[in-house]
Amino acid sequence: MEDDVMRKTLAAGLFALALSVPVMAAPAGAQTLLFQAQPIIKAAVENNYDTMRSLLVKGTSANTSDGNGKTPLMYAAAAANPDIVQLLLENKGNPNQVDRNGNGPLFWAAGQGDATVIELLVKGGAKIDMENRQGATALMEAARSGKLEAVQKLIALGSKVDRLDYTGRSALDWALEGRSQRIIAALKQAGG
Repeated sequence: MEDDVMRKTLAAGLFALALSVPVMAAPAGAQTLLFQAQPIIKAAVENNYDTMRSLLVKGTSANTSDGNGKTPLMYAAAAANPDIVQLLLENKGNPNQVDRNGNGPLFWAAGQGDATVIELLVKGGAKIDMENRQGATALMEAARSGKLEAVQKLIALGSKVDRLDYTGRSALDWALEGRSQRIIAALKQAGG
């Protein structure tokens, strides 16, 4: 019985210690802690420009990531917030850093369909045809999500319409599944 109590106490102590230890396998420059939201991540999730700016001025890395590998730039892109995207890019936010699924900020922006954010990211150095772990690109995500403006912007910026994901589907295949005639037409016109 006494051994059982000691084991439970030791296990609880080790668990508490694990919660406060930085993740050592995090990408360079990332400041990821298990089960704790970093203030800069919280500011990104809440779309709080002033807090974000203040944290960056104080030296917080723009490439801090959460437990899923998502950075403030990914959250800002997913929220279609061009002001925070621009602020993060100006403060060395990496437009090609990926989350656990291999999705970068451009992929998240494409899913929201905001052409302004897409253009900011590409001009900020985002690789337009970067693939995630399933081989999908931002153009495929925009087509899958039914985001015509994003599809048009990605094509205009040079995204390749004939690429295939690891299941053999192209952006056109994704658009056909979504039955968006305008996206299908845009992709076909671009050679998809």
